[in-house]
Amino acid sequence: MNELKINGIQNFMGINIPIIEGGFGENCRVISANTVSQIHTSSLKEINQSINRLIKRSRLTENIDYIDMFSDENLKVTASDLGLITSNGQKQCFVLSERGYTKLIKYMDDDKSWDVMDKFIDEYFVMRQIISSNDQLKAKLLLSIYNGGQEGIIASKELTKMEVETATTLLLQKIEEDKPYTEFARHVTESSDTVDVGEFSKIVKNEHINIGRNRLFEWLRKNKYLMSNNTPYQKYIENRYFEVVETTKETAYGTKVFTKTLITGKGQVALVEKLRKEFGGSYIINHPLKELFYWIQSNYLSIKICFVILYAKI
Repeated sequence: MNELKINGIQNFMGINIPIIEGGFGENCRVISANTVSQIHTSSLKEINQSINRLIKRSRLTENIDYIDMFSDENLKVTASDLGLITSNGQKQCFVLSERGYTKLIKYMDDDKSWDVMDKFIDEYFVMRQIISSNDQLKAKLLLSIYNGGQEGIIASKELTKMEVETATTLLLQKIEEDKPYTEFARHVTESSDTVDVGEFSKIVKNEHINIGRNRLFEWLRKNKYLMSNNTPYQKYIENRYFEVVETTKETAYGTKVFTKTLITGKGQVALVEKLRKEFGGSYIINHPLKELFYWIQSNYLSIKICFVILYAKI
């Protein structure tokens, strides 16, 4: 018989139940009679009586469908260690395999018990087969932390290390996915090139945003970026979204001086993002933590080594 062990806690229908594995096979999930009584709202005495009746009728096979933890002194010690002994006067302590549990519920034969059984098999027995090895390892580490002692300290460090590596991996994946957009945004933001509204309307069109030059001017005025004469408000000049330059033009009446509004690289990124939210189009990252993402991406290996050294020293 394989060693029985508790591998964490699972919430089922609002009840926290122990995840017990072993006994009938390595990593095979089992259920105690006490847990059966809890999830089926029956007394432990009634559940034990039903199991004994099935045993007498040869409907349950020992070591295949059930194990009586009181049938052997070593098993009794294991039952005590696992917290399966609920009272001093307890005479039997049954654990059931999935097959044994199914036979017991068939014997109980009422609609409510069958409904609970279907749900329990899906969420408890079947779930064991699809849990990833990483999740299982985390469950073991959490159990060690719960038990405390030196093993709990070591488990805490290992779990923290796993969580850091997982979070870093997910962040790097996100950076890689967004790279085409972040590279564009950084290139435009850092560029010294400025464009007028007409040229900017072409950039907007390339981002699949459905707005033309005239509507763009109208939108900029409506959203208080430009005044009625198409000159930017002072705060956006100070924020370096726009620049205003003077140009001269020869006319029949002599040389005339005109002002021209230009949009900076920083302004282009910010305005495209605003337009995208309102009109749709391709996504451009303009996240306030953008530079942090770039730094993590370029220093990933160093960060990982630092974490490994840090947790090795703690």
